[in-house]
Amino acid sequence: MKRSADTGRRRRTPAVVAAAVLAAVPMTGTSTAVAPAEAGAPAAASPVGRWALKVSFEGHTYDSTVQFTPGGTAFIVGGGAGRWSRTGDGRFTFRIAEPMWSEKGDYLGRVSVEQSARLTGDTFTSSGVSRQYDADDVLTRSVRAHDTGTRS
Repeated sequence: MKRSADTGRRRRTPAVVAAAVLAAVPMTGTSTAVAPAEAGAPAAASPVGRWALKVSFEGHTYDSTVQFTPGGTAFIVGGGAGRWSRTGDGRFTFRIAEPMWSEKGDYLGRVSVEQSARLTGDTFTSSGVSRQYDADDVLTRSVRAHDTGTRS
């Protein structure tokens, strides 16, 4: 299964990417593990920063990396991007869209990743569904995916 983060592997047909991968250029100041708290409230754990991921779906596991910014943006290798948001104490969600391109540069479609995560210290686990759409924006496939992220 082709993934943006794959290098040196045999070429595979485009398929569902189960989670976010490396931001092209990490943003300065995003490595903090704690987000600012509201007045009088304790600081809450935050996914802001760079994470090494183990992405698992359909019996396969892939290494990837994701970057979450303080403003709520999530980046994925290959030009994909999306948003993350806090959903509770130690919990957040992220949605990322990644375009798929042929070797000739033709647009083949996109993968839409949706994950719900639980953050504990410098690790998070998440699960959700990744959906693959063709160039006409027709859903062609969906898979359940699970991630384990380690702050890097």
